[in-house]
Amino acid sequence: MVRRVTIKKKQWFTDDIFGLEIYLPDIDPQPGQFFQVRVSTTYDPFLNRPISVASYKGGRLLMIIRVLGRGTKMLSQKEAGEDLQVLGPFGKGLRVKKKKSLLIAGGIGVAPLLFLAQKMHGKRIEFDFVYGVKREKDLIKKSHILQIAKHAIFVTEQGRSKMTVLGALDMLDVESYDIAYACGPKIMLIELQKLNLPIPVYAFCEDFLGCGCGLCLGCAIMYKGEYKRICEDGPVFELKGIEFN
Repeated sequence: MVRRVTIKKKQWFTDDIFGLEIYLPDIDPQPGQFFQVRVSTTYDPFLNRPISVASYKGGRLLMIIRVLGRGTKMLSQKEAGEDLQVLGPFGKGLRVKKKKSLLIAGGIGVAPLLFLAQKMHGKRIEFDFVYGVKREKDLIKKSHILQIAKHAIFVTEQGRSKMTVLGALDMLDVESYDIAYACGPKIMLIELQKLNLPIPVYAFCEDFLGCGCGLCLGCAIMYKGEYKRICEDGPVFELKGIEFN
């Protein structure tokens, strides 16, 4: 469904990561679902931009966006009070399981995991949060994560204490968890898969999404020997079943 909404709040978290908050009542988005956001009122750029749900409470929906190209740059120039055209939500989303959970976020992959954490906190599900970025200033929503997670670990690849988010897993007893959820760069997911953790790991997949509704097949991945569409069949898949190129 196409909706025209008004930006209620805009916030810069870093020099290239910002949030847009819109009011969208009477929906029930699930973690992993996303919206296709129209960048301009013209057909240039032609494609919408897929943005995951980072928070939804009281009808207020937050999208956290990193400026990566022309489309997201144009979105970053919008201000509170301006209109925005969104379509969705798309994707199957994820129904939260009442199991002790480990959330593993790399970079901007933190956005959909923030929404998952919000859902878990609301259902009083115990979870720990591991979050890694390149630079200290790239950490966003740190105080919020500390408030809702039982334990949280924040690491950076640059600075005095260099460590990757996967390296931080050595600080944990992974077998003490029932399930894990991860979102981040493709290389992070590939290396996480190689670790062969002793618990089920579900990956929030991100890729080029053209139409966002399963028609163009631009986001197809190989999963358990079959092609699956991230936008329609996912975007959440069990990590061990993904066949990375």
